[in-house]
Amino acid sequence: MLAGEETSVELVKRWLQTRDDDEARAGRRSSLALTPEDEPLVDVANRSPPPSYIPSALLYAPPEPLELLCVFPERTSRVCAAASAAASRVGGDTRTVRGLRETLDILRRDVDTRLPHVIVIDARQPQALDAVALARAIRGIKNTQHVILIAVVKKSAYLKDDFAVLPYLEAGYNRVMVETLGATAWCAEVLQARSAAAVARAQIGAVAALAAAADRSRDLVAVTDDQHRILLTNKSWCRVLGWRVEESPRPFSDTAGGEALRLATSGARDFEAPVTLRRKAAPDPILLPCRGATVALTKSTSHVVFVCEPTNVVDGERGRGSLHSIRRGSLDVRSVASDGLRRTSLAKLQGLPLEAPITKVITLLSAATEGAPPSTVACIERAVDMLRTSELYSPQMKDEPKLRVEDPIATDLIGALLSREQANTNLFYMQGPTNIISSRRSSNDSTVIRQTNRTNIKHKTSGQLRELLDTALCWDFEIFRLEDITRGRPLTHLGLTLMGQRFDLCGTLECDERTLANWLTTIETNYRPKNSYHNSTHAADVLQAVAFFLEKERLKCLLEPLEAAAALVAAAAHDVDHPGTSSAFLCNSLDPLAILYNDVSVLESHHAALTFKLTLSDDRVNIFKNLDREMFKTMRHNVIDMILATEMTKHYEHLAKFVNVFYATSGGSKEDGLQTDEPLSLDTTALSLPENLVLVKRMMIKCADVSNASRPQKFAFEWAKRIADEYFLQTDEEKAKDLPVVMPMFDRATCSIPRSQLGFIDYIIINMMEAWAAFIDMPELVNHARSNHQRWRELDEAGVTTIAEVMRAQRQYALQAPPNNTTTQPTAEE
Repeated sequence: MLAGEETSVELVKRWLQTRDDDEARAGRRSSLALTPEDEPLVDVANRSPPPSYIPSALLYAPPEPLELLCVFPERTSRVCAAASAAASRVGGDTRTVRGLRETLDILRRDVDTRLPHVIVIDARQPQALDAVALARAIRGIKNTQHVILIAVVKKSAYLKDDFAVLPYLEAGYNRVMVETLGATAWCAEVLQARSAAAVARAQIGAVAALAAAADRSRDLVAVTDDQHRILLTNKSWCRVLGWRVEESPRPFSDTAGGEALRLATSGARDFEAPVTLRRKAAPDPILLPCRGATVALTKSTSHVVFVCEPTNVVDGERGRGSLHSIRRGSLDVRSVASDGLRRTSLAKLQGLPLEAPITKVITLLSAATEGAPPSTVACIERAVDMLRTSELYSPQMKDEPKLRVEDPIATDLIGALLSREQANTNLFYMQGPTNIISSRRSSNDSTVIRQTNRTNIKHKTSGQLRELLDTALCWDFEIFRLEDITRGRPLTHLGLTLMGQRFDLCGTLECDERTLANWLTTIETNYRPKNSYHNSTHAADVLQAVAFFLEKERLKCLLEPLEAAAALVAAAAHDVDHPGTSSAFLCNSLDPLAILYNDVSVLESHHAALTFKLTLSDDRVNIFKNLDREMFKTMRHNVIDMILATEMTKHYEHLAKFVNVFYATSGGSKEDGLQTDEPLSLDTTALSLPENLVLVKRMMIKCADVSNASRPQKFAFEWAKRIADEYFLQTDEEKAKDLPVVMPMFDRATCSIPRSQLGFIDYIIINMMEAWAAFIDMPELVNHARSNHQRWRELDEAGVTTIAEVMRAQRQYALQAPPNNTTTQPTAEE
């Protein structure tokens, strides 16, 4: 043994002596007494905490038979068969899927019941299955931290690079295995994976149990990392300080100060000292006793725990009738409601100087009936009855026999789009009573993308793609060409160009471009590519339309940068996770989303909720993480309001409010002959009222959402084909499941595509586009709509009905067009 070295026995003796000294010193110190001047606050032995002790009994996971999920694009893969056989030999069960979407559907559906322990993914053919993207998507789903991911790779790829496994590990894989057909090798791999999965379940279960215990404690608990950034707070902490749970992480020093913080930053192992906490709802901080401890699995500290005991000051702020007042045997009689108190409160409410504008209108109308002729009284009473309803602007189909007889397809279409979202509602269509509701989307959790750094990144594009994106702010932008070039991922590329570069969304939201790219990728991943219409291409098209509108001078003057950013975010995510069926279908089939949202605005509510769920689930995609509370609240309100505005059942309500506020129109109606055909006159005084901007933003995203019919003809006809395909599939499924047919006109055996588009343009598009075009000075919106209407009329008169006939007629029409007629935009004369 060399000089100066110590034996292991001597090292143990020294450590025991140090521990005894620590215990003696801790025994002398009071919990909150000031430290004597002759005793140092932090001694050397109280630094560098030893490895923390974790009770082995806490690391428990109930024994479960192995659940193996194999993801192999080839049905007859021999490697997949070998893995399945190995799972059976060890008493497990195997399921096999072929692609990313099937895998995610299984994980979302079984997240609380039959989540697999091990997932084997074929990474040998990137063109058939993107194994890296799939792993990131899996890790983005809740409760998948304990799932063991195994990537199967080719031997050549594995041996050519010493660091070949790093991309897989960074994506979330636990193991990388070279392809093999050997039963022994697979059996060993499955056994190791099962053991690792059990350990992971036990560890995560222990953490969850401790977090639940902290969450139910009356003490204020906060956990920070080694840099003293808050990672976890319990409910008591959030309640007393006015926090939201999702607000962390943030520096502990932003909220706390005092001796406890100084001891924690100086490296103390265990400490007890006062801490000063700042509350959001009160200007004065509170002083609480705090017990703290550092946590380390090695010599380096990983976490610091702060436990603050609530004092009488905090207890005194609890509401009446709390558990503590009951335990003390007290009873707050003011919290007991009686009939007498209820009547007194009602009398006070009626005496308050509060009156709604609609109440004033009804009062004036009622006063006007005095001394009026009986016919006038009857009209006023009918008007008052209408005003007493809660849905003043809700549309109702006029009961016009002429309309039903001459255009039953248009009647069915408009009724299906605008009917209220209520199950078992009978309408008066020519087809007879039917269950009708609206159209939008569904599903659940989703993906999170790994972020390697927080620096800005360059939007890398090919020359062809870059040339196309340079025209992103043209109304005849080639959206379908972008879809082809990006292989079905247009939203991310167009979003980076418009949101990241043209409108500087990163500067407005104070996030980096990498976060924006991750957010766009996450949102686009959650659009369903199987949908012919409601997919990420539609989202990109709506985003492009909103960006085009925002470039108009009137909107530049009206909207702040944060409002423009909210509009772009809402446009990109307004149909995220659309199932390709309408809300009516979901309600009639008792879909879980319809149950969740009580059959009211089912798809729009889901789109808005999922947008924020995906955004806030991970800092790497959270484009709002650097906004303060008020800015985030404003942004969230704007995004939700605009997404909900895309619900077609509220179409006429939003349109009527917009026209009534911004345009001075003549009174009367067509029936009484008082309505004129004079052009709309914009009321500029309404623009000065902030509350009217809400109507502008709703109208903007609504027009962008259904702008297909106001696009150049080749785009309008392609969108018409896609929406018809999607509606046909819904009708087929409704018939197969014996559900009420929501849109009977979209039966592939009887549907006339031109007539359905004529009705859509006549009753939805023209009036809305005229109002919006006049507002932003964009006459081409109406010109394109009228030009498309004329072409659909020609096809209808020619007897064209099916999609195939429409596309064939359009090809012939294009061949007959003059060679020099290269523009797709009609002139003002047209």
